[in-house]
Amino acid sequence: MDDSLAVCAAAFMRNKGKDVFTESDVLMGMSMDLRWMSHSEAKAVLAAMIRAGVMERNAGLIRPTPGVADRDVPVAYRPPRELIDAAVAGGSAERPAHEDVMPLMMDAAVAAGMERREFMSRCNQLRKDLDIHIEAAALIVLRDAGADISGLYEKARLSIMSR
Repeated sequence: MDDSLAVCAAAFMRNKGKDVFTESDVLMGMSMDLRWMSHSEAKAVLAAMIRAGVMERNAGLIRPTPGVADRDVPVAYRPPRELIDAAVAGGSAERPAHEDVMPLMMDAAVAAGMERREFMSRCNQLRKDLDIHIEAAALIVLRDAGADISGLYEKARLSIMSR
């Protein structure tokens, strides 16, 4: 699976056009931008990449290990379902007990009349402007859009605290 993880990491880097990311960049990129997998599956794949030594976490940033960027990547690459399933199964002992809150926040944004793309754009911009976690930015965007966020506070806090 290590070779598949390296190809997946190389494909992600080429799609994004850079080789240094925050964890949020990787998770949102794989799930929302590229639509390769769900947010929770992206967490498992990233954890598998780090365990396999394909990516490394240093000072809060995620970088590929040497040689990963040189991998050949098929045209129109999409991670195979087997890779995602293996990553999820392999990390089941390390998976957080909390629920993934971003899909719930996305649903709340749609219910408040926002388009998914607009919601994510606002969240990412606010995250960058204020240097806060994406979940905190999402709470602010939802609040400003008039959505009821009372049921999301604790879930967002647990998500942020689990990092």
